[in-house]
Amino acid sequence: MSGWPSVTGSAGSGIVSVANRLSQELKALNDRNADLRAELQQASGELETLLCSMVDIFNPHLGGHGRRVAKLVDDLAAHLHVPELAHQNLRHAALFHDIGMLGMPRDKLYTPWAELTETERNLILLHPEMGSAQLKTVHWYKQAAPAIMAHHERWDGSGFPNHLRHDDIPIGARILAVCDTYDEMMNKPQDAPVRFEEEQVLAHLMKQRGSQFDPKVVDHFLEMIEARACAAAGIQEPTEVPRTIGQLLPGMRLTRDLLNTSGLTLLTRGTVLRDVNVLRLQGLRGANAVVEPIFVSSETVQLEIHQDVL
Repeated sequence: MSGWPSVTGSAGSGIVSVANRLSQELKALNDRNADLRAELQQASGELETLLCSMVDIFNPHLGGHGRRVAKLVDDLAAHLHVPELAHQNLRHAALFHDIGMLGMPRDKLYTPWAELTETERNLILLHPEMGSAQLKTVHWYKQAAPAIMAHHERWDGSGFPNHLRHDDIPIGARILAVCDTYDEMMNKPQDAPVRFEEEQVLAHLMKQRGSQFDPKVVDHFLEMIEARACAAAGIQEPTEVPRTIGQLLPGMRLTRDLLNTSGLTLLTRGTVLRDVNVLRLQGLRGANAVVEPIFVSSETVQLEIHQDVL
């Protein structure tokens, strides 16, 4: 086009040469960044292994408990489609949630509360805060600290250390609380005063649903346990799950007609429950007017978990 300077000849070659050099430098920089990320990931893994080994040295039972809880968290996070970063933070919280208990002698871990000294009781009550404070000092693990701080809070507000309730409890802590309790009850040491079968543990989780634990987390955890058992037995995962009226949530889809005790259809198969449906059904619970269990799709509404907030 007339009026524009030419970029042919030596000027054009110079521009191309600069562009090629910048492209090569950018590629080298990207390669170096990839190497640094790989080194950082390796260092993080080595630190995790070191910390787990230290926990094992001081208290092998707590070390094994942390790894088992982390495995439960991994399975539940996959079941809930938790975002990768949140999953990583939650796994770190699971591994080290009891790191604040390392000062407690092993033989005192299962001693009845009434037989503990005041110092031992205080250590138990303070271990979420101590563990959270310790994790905050490590850059890679500081995002796990809120879940560790709150993993002994209760849904009804009667937990510790801050008596948080309902959604004020970080979602990571609510997930961790269920996984922690399941493993703690399932894997008592041989010298523990009481030991439990899995049926008793699952019954306890159901009983504490809505008081100690977030009801949604318990429901998803039980679904995960059932799916895991089906996979181990080579059985196809069920497409529907039974629920009581008290377990119904808005967004659940009925897989069978919902009947009253006279045989009349209250809601048809395929209905997606709304707030008003759940409220009306809960109003009928005391009158035993609805046939239970109520069957809903196993693909229920998932918990809302943000990318990095636990």
